[in-house]
Amino acid sequence: VADIKTADQLNLPTPEVEYHNVKAQPTAAQQAMVQELGKRADRVRSGAVAPYEDNMLAITNDGRKLALDQRLADSSLPDNPGSKLNMVVENVFNTWESSKPTKGTQLIFCDLATPSAAGKDSGRFCSYDDIRDKLIAKGVPADQIAYIHDADTPKKKNALSSKMKSGAIRVLIGSTAKMGAGTNVQDRLVALHDLDCPWRPGDLAQRKGRIERQGNQN
Repeated sequence: VADIKTADQLNLPTPEVEYHNVKAQPTAAQQAMVQELGKRADRVRSGAVAPYEDNMLAITNDGRKLALDQRLADSSLPDNPGSKLNMVVENVFNTWESSKPTKGTQLIFCDLATPSAAGKDSGRFCSYDDIRDKLIAKGVPADQIAYIHDADTPKKKNALSSKMKSGAIRVLIGSTAKMGAGTNVQDRLVALHDLDCPWRPGDLAQRKGRIERQGNQN
């Protein structure tokens, strides 16, 4: 027997959420690559290429990477100061600094260029490392930044959760799969950053549910 209650039926006290949509401007290189993605899509639709050569899933995934950072599409391209990665670093740092008195914590969701993906190919670009290194350079202590991917055992996950709840760790970076449903670290959360859009609509609800939940002191 299961008795299901939805959030609107329970009416639990949750924090009011303030949403911010931050727009990053594309570089000339990104604009040119988007045009090429369009040409690839036209070739797929016309049947000019076999599915194993190119397909809409591959094109969409390449577009997601390109939108996150142009270096994911071409490693020879420079680090764009106005990229989504650099914009989130600035936002996270400002929030980290302003919430020092209460040890406010933050979550950064990113499903692309994760440590596990980069680990399969040494030298591959890792978005998590890029964010962490830049935050450290701006003054955030290294021990206040963590990756959900490093908590690969129940014991480590519990320890990480405790540190987030106490404010010892104030910035946690992870993917939807690893940091979505079941991650209960809402106590001190003041901000959640979505760097990319996951594949399934339900994944966005999983992300949102990490901060908009009962027990959030903010």
